[in-house]
Amino acid sequence: MKICILHIGTNDVNRESIHKTSPERFINLLDPFLKGSSWTTINCLEDDLPKEVDNYDAYLITGGKYSVFEDLDWQYNLFNFIKNIYSTNIPLIGICYGHQAIAHALGGHVERFNNGWGAGVTTVNVIETPDWLDPILESVNLLSMHQDQVTKIPTLATRFLGNHFCHFSGFYIDNRILAIQQHPEFTPELCRDLIIKRKDRIGNTYSEALDSLNTIHQGKIVGQWIAKFIKLHKRN
Repeated sequence: MKICILHIGTNDVNRESIHKTSPERFINLLDPFLKGSSWTTINCLEDDLPKEVDNYDAYLITGGKYSVFEDLDWQYNLFNFIKNIYSTNIPLIGICYGHQAIAHALGGHVERFNNGWGAGVTTVNVIETPDWLDPILESVNLLSMHQDQVTKIPTLATRFLGNHFCHFSGFYIDNRILAIQQHPEFTPELCRDLIIKRKDRIGNTYSEALDSLNTIHQGKIVGQWIAKFIKLHKRN
């Protein structure tokens, strides 16, 4: 399968980090479950989006530091591209910012959450169990890092993940859209560094966020869900 990662970041080759890039982390997470797939990364901030949506078998929008209500030209292009993908039968996955961008583009609502940040390991309840959600769990522990969140999902969407802090942690539309707020591709080390970097913004839940990293996260299980969702559309 040909899978396109729509990266919400930069192409800075001089970037200094001990952590892998977001596209690298997603490939590491999903490739073991999608063996033989080819991966293409397109930077939504700097690159042209595909002229033909059906150039790829699936798309995945990564997380990023941006808010969907910012007035940015590249975001308007992305929102239109999301609508184009949705008009086809090609699967689209969104994580964190990607989750919010899909909701926004398809008629949902995103806002800055008044009760602070979701940071560290959070337990998310499984509300619905579609066919691709296997293995089935009652809840899943996932790494998170966000302040914006979806407060209204698109009309045809079904909520399947949520908790007291982030009601719409995950939704899907038929077998075409899969959107999740938390980060199955994160590592605890990356999440720790982000929490420390954003200590002042996270505020009084900073220590709790750091302590939560002692809980084992289950990102690989969600990686299996995503892979099975994509495989529903495998072309012969």
